[in-house]
Amino acid sequence: MKLDRVLLLAALVLAGGCAPAPPPARAAESPQPARDAPPEDLLLLADLRVLRGDEPVVVLHRNGLLVERGEALGILHSNGVFVDLGGTLEIRLSPDGTVPTPSGTLFIDEGGTATFRLPEVEPEVLHFDAEGRVAGSKTPLRVEGLTLRTRRTAMFALLLPDLLRLRRHNTIK
Repeated sequence: MKLDRVLLLAALVLAGGCAPAPPPARAAESPQPARDAPPEDLLLLADLRVLRGDEPVVVLHRNGLLVERGEALGILHSNGVFVDLGGTLEIRLSPDGTVPTPSGTLFIDEGGTATFRLPEVEPEVLHFDAEGRVAGSKTPLRVEGLTLRTRRTAMFALLLPDLLRLRRHNTIK
């Protein structure tokens, strides 16, 4: 339903059927975005592939589509919001890099280092080495397409399938 309205609005804008911009006095009166709204450029979306050996495990497409082992999982937006394909589950990376989970907190810094903080457990840390390998992972993984600007995006994309499974598991209970 919401997607239909967005598509209709986009079609009107592209067809030139939208109303002209309000006069400057009215534009100044329009509400400002919420201060806690995530910035549109929190993540740089790019074509990234997480590989185990030569096998793609997780693929993020430039348009935000996230795929795990050939199955589309959902859409990642540049503002840090991931929505599953059904539109029922949402996972958010906040502007400060935190992702709340049912069991603790995940923090992903701008350099792509992920730290899991669980109560009464030593934090687990994952990061990328110079060749794009995931250091700290129990399985050997590497990321193709990794740049300095996509490190946070790549780490979030790498962890999203597990976060999604965790969220679905806790929703079912």
